[in-house]
Order: sequence, then structure tokens, then C-alpha cells
Amino acid sequence: MESKDTNGHAAEVVDRLWRAYAPFQRGRSTDRDLVAMLAILLLAKFIESADDPGDELVKRWSRAVAEAGTGHPPLRDLKDAFLLASQHDQFPVLTPWEPESPFADKGEANDLPWTAAFLMALQQPPTAVEAGLEEVTGLLLERSFAESGAQMGEHNTPHTLTRLLAESLSPQPGDRVLDPACGTGGLLAAAAQHIAQQGHVGGVSFEGYAMDHRNLHLAKLNLALHGIDRPLVRASDPGSLFRSPGDGKAEFVLCNPPFNQRVQGLEHLAWPFGLPPEANANFAWIQLVWTRLSEKGKAALIMPTGAAYARHGAETRKAMLAKGALLAVVALPADLFPGTSVPVHVWLLARDKTRHLPAGETRSVLFVDASRLGTRTPRRALVLGPADRDRINGRFHDWLRSPRATPDESGFSCSVSYDEILENDGCPLAPQMYVAPAQEQPTAALDTRHLLAELAERAGATASATSLLSKSFERSERVARGETSIPRVPLRHMLKGTAEGLFETPGLLLAGPSGSLIRADHYVDDGGVPVVMPKDLSGSGFSTASIRRISERQARGLERFHLHPGDVVLARRGELGRAAVVREEQSGWVCGTGCFLLRPPTGLDADYFAAYLRGPEARAWLEAHSTGSMKMKTISLDVLGDLPVALPGLATQLTVAETMKQLDEHERLLREQLALTQRIRHDALAGGIVPAR
Repeated sequence: MESKDTNGHAAEVVDRLWRAYAPFQRGRSTDRDLVAMLAILLLAKFIESADDPGDELVKRWSRAVAEAGTGHPPLRDLKDAFLLASQHDQFPVLTPWEPESPFADKGEANDLPWTAAFLMALQQPPTAVEAGLEEVTGLLLERSFAESGAQMGEHNTPHTLTRLLAESLSPQPGDRVLDPACGTGGLLAAAAQHIAQQGHVGGVSFEGYAMDHRNLHLAKLNLALHGIDRPLVRASDPGSLFRSPGDGKAEFVLCNPPFNQRVQGLEHLAWPFGLPPEANANFAWIQLVWTRLSEKGKAALIMPTGAAYARHGAETRKAMLAKGALLAVVALPADLFPGTSVPVHVWLLARDKTRHLPAGETRSVLFVDASRLGTRTPRRALVLGPADRDRINGRFHDWLRSPRATPDESGFSCSVSYDEILENDGCPLAPQMYVAPAQEQPTAALDTRHLLAELAERAGATASATSLLSKSFERSERVARGETSIPRVPLRHMLKGTAEGLFETPGLLLAGPSGSLIRADHYVDDGGVPVVMPKDLSGSGFSTASIRRISERQARGLERFHLHPGDVVLARRGELGRAAVVREEQSGWVCGTGCFLLRPPTGLDADYFAAYLRGPEARAWLEAHSTGSMKMKTISLDVLGDLPVALPGLATQLTVAETMKQLDEHERLLREQLALTQRIRHDALAGGIVPAR
């Protein structure tokens, strides 16, 4: 099971490493960069975890770190350290670089210039080892493929998708796991992580073939960082693999093959489900995977959606049913892969279906439509989270225990007999053709009287609020009549304590941090500290609907902009006059670039102050003294200091503030009453209200 804290730390480490590397991308070849990054991570892991890495290796590594501190790329020491490590009998990778190394100097002036900054970023807490090297490695690969534009000849399989496939097969210690198109090794790495959670990776056989030979080093390093010692990864090509039947001894095969390739010379080979078309190797990959399985083996492979219904694959699909090769087909959502919105399917196969299903229940296929699952994150691909994967794989594993006892779920899954599949022209295997659409429940299944009773209850609360509001206005009027004259004091004088005799202690007027202190890449997607911008000032409070956040580490460096209970946040641009009082729940948040932070002096009530800033007198003054366009008005810090603030006595301030609170509460109740009325009208027109019996 994934740990949210571990994932958060790993994401923080990767973000730090990438920010150290990113400035060095332009104007140079970056082909070797990712390999060198993983080699640095592997060196760090080996030196920390090896029983005795050797004094000379530790010396070279320490010297590389020290040299990086001076800003010079420590390539010579990294190269020597990697060579020494590769000669160690405990090093998890047999060096494939001879006579080179991932840090070999190619004689170019700008060769790997980022290594110093990368190495220094690696030393900062939390370290990659502390955050979990497996998570850091997977996320770093994804970041590279998503942001650097690197494709390495094939699509990198997203981290959460590799986990979905590994968890669907659930390999165990001692199994043999194969990926015939391993890319950077992501699927094998996910299998290793799953096995490590069940026991120990030692004793498991991992085998992979890299279709793009540039991925060979990446795959070996990636697998080594996931605890796989001396992984067996070879360079190959589809034609060679198709012509080699293999030994059929893999308990599990995971694969994301290249889609829709043209491969020649297949007509003379033995194909268990029929000759695949020369123009499209998708069904050749399916048959290759199946033939590599042992008698008790299972496979999970990613396929384009067209393989489920393409005319040229009809006979192959029929033959797969006849041989009992197909367990399930899962439709996944679009946008899972960076750079493409194309949806995919997962095909789950078995070499001998009778070994995995109860007797008499083997002549059916499970179809899962997971196309509506996933979480969309800003500027990133869709993510299948743990709950999504558990739902998909939970249904699959329940179905394996007994297809008959596993109920269909409208809009998500169903078990379909061979006969029903074969009745359809072309033997299609697309889940959406078999899974019944979800039945929408009526929007209102409540008794009409219940809704009307709730409306009456809200009307009563509004009436009570109206009575309290009337009394509050009466108190405000009595207090206001006792004021002989109300001075207008410039805001600057009030907050700096230069208005003599008014306040014992000064306040604070501060503009939010500049854009250089909170950059766009500082914002995080999960957790973190909220940063208040003008759009987050709603009515008399704060809205968190679209609030952005920065990491706690970043927020600690902006302590002077932290919000404290009793502070007032004022918009400095856009709709001027928006202001809110900071309460305990906003304590520790950060004032954003587009706002002012005002800390009232002792003797100035914060709620009165904010109400005055929102009032017509202050708004008119701010509008008149603003700059910028009609759509984006701006007020400067210097000009704001001249704002005249009506300053009655403290008793008047408190009664005015209480009246404004009553008005805010009255408005909230009216809005809720209106929303309920609109719901009743909508449901009545939709026929969704059930009459009382």
C-alpha cells in the first residue's frame, strides 16, 4: 500500500532535483542525462547500504560531493566512483558501459554540466534514500518523460499504471517475471515493489528486453534501484522476439508493447491463435506474451482499444476464447500517458484458465469499464490512485474466486459468457459493449413534505436572524448618537502609531511577497500551506475552492508574510475593497502577491476595520486612487497608506462589527433558503419528488 507521506517526500525530492537540473537543458544534447541521474542515485544507495563499499569508493564519492559544492561538475570522481562500485561483488548492476561509464567525458565543454547542482540538491533533507529511492526513481523518470520531451523511442508507462498491472497479477517471492518490451523497466520495477511488500525480492527472476536500445542502461539502473540485483535485461527487437518461441516458464508477464507496428516475416512462424497481419503486430505481441507463460502463468498487457474490435483480429480473438486464454479486459480512461490522450485497454491472460477459476466456471470473460475513474491534476496526466486500482483489481480477484458469485455492477463491470461474445459479429472484446450503463438515481427521492418542512425550518431561522439584526441596528444607532464627531485618520498613521493618543501599540501594513519569492513552480498539488490571493477573498471570509498551496518548507522562508488571527487581508488588484479577517483556521497561511496584510493596532477592532474597508466610503476612495485598466485596477502600498479611515470609539467599532456579522449571517441563511427553493423547483419539474403516502 502506498504511503501518502512517503509519496509526498518523494515528490518533494524529485521536484528539488529537477529544479537543480532544469536550467542546464537548453542548448545541449540531453540524451545521457537521465542515465547519469539514475547512476548517481544508485551510487548514493550503494554507498549507504553496502556492508563495506570500500574506503577508496567512499573517498571518491565524498570528494565528488565536496567538488560539487564549489559549483564544478565532479565528473572524474563520479566516473571513478562508479567504476570502483561496479567492481564490487555487491553492486547490483553488472556494468554494461565498458570501456565507458555514464559519466564519461565526451570532450564537450558542456558535457553533463548539471551534475554539481544535482549532487548538491541530493544532499538536502529529506534525502532520496529517506524518501524512498523506489518512489523517487519512478517519479524522476515520469518527470523527465513529461517535461523534457524525451520519448526514447516508446511511451514511458506511468507509475500508477505499472502498479495497476503488477497488483492485478500479484507476483510472489520466488516467481519468474518477464517483460518482453520493458522500456525503462517500469513494469518490472512495479512487480519488484509488489513482491517486496509480500516478502523479499531475492530469489525472484526478472527478465526484460528493451526494444529501443537506448533504454537498456536506464532499465538496468531503474531495476537495481528497486532492489533487483543483476537484472537480466537485453536489447532486442520485435522480429527477433517473435522468431524465438521462448521456454514458456514465466509465471508472470507484464508488457506495454509498441502499438500498431509493421513487422515482416511472420508467416512462417507457429502462431497459437492464427497468423497476425503484417501491417499490425498487436496480435503478434498478444501471442508472444501467451507463449512465454508457464502452465500456471498469467499475463497483463496494455493494448490499444482497436485491438478489442478490429476486423483483422476477429479470428484471433475467437481462437483465444477457444483456448481459454482470456481472463479479462479492462477499459482505462484517456489522458493517462503524457503527450497523448488516447485511452487504452488492459488484457489479462492465462496460459491455462482452469488453474485460476473454479471448475465449471471457465467459459466467461470479465469486462471492466474503468474509463471514468482517475484523478486529474493540474498540468499533468490523469492518475489512477490507490482507491481506483483497488476497485479494479478487487473486482478481478473476486471474479477469479467465482465468476458466478461475483455480481455485475452497472456502469463498471460484468461477467460475459463465451456464447454471448461469439454471438456478436467479429467477437468484439470492448468492455463498453457489455457493461450496462449506470442507472442514474432520481435527484430527489425525498418526500415532498420533508423538503417543505426543511424550507419552513430555514425560513424560521431567517426570521430569527432578522429579529437579531433589527436589535443590532438599534444598538448601533444608540452608540453612534453618542459620537460627537468621527475623525478620518490616514491608514499609515494608524498602523505606524503616529496618530498620537489613539493607540498604545502600532500595527502593520505589508504588501504580499513579490513574484520572485513565490514562483509558479513553487506551488504543489497536494497538501502544503494555502497562499491567499484576491480570488480567495469571498464576501467577508476566505474561499478554499481554488486556493493554491506551497510546500511547508517554502512557507517557512516566508514567515513575515504568515497570517495571524486578527489580521486583515485586503485585495490590492481587481475588485478593490475585498477584505477578510483572519481566524484561527487561517493561522499560518501565507499572504499572496496580490494582497495586502494589515495587522490592526491595539484598540482597532479587526472586524470593524475589515467592514469599513469593504464599505462604500473606502471602496469609492480606492477606486478613485487606483491605477491600471478598468478590468484590472491596482492600488499601491504608498497610496493605500493615505486611505482615510473613519475611526469611532471602540464601543462604536464593536457594535458596528456585530451588526455587520449579523448581516453576513442573514445573507448566508437567505442564500441557503434560495438554494433549497431552487432544488425543489428543479426536482418538481424533473418529476423526481415522491409524493407522501
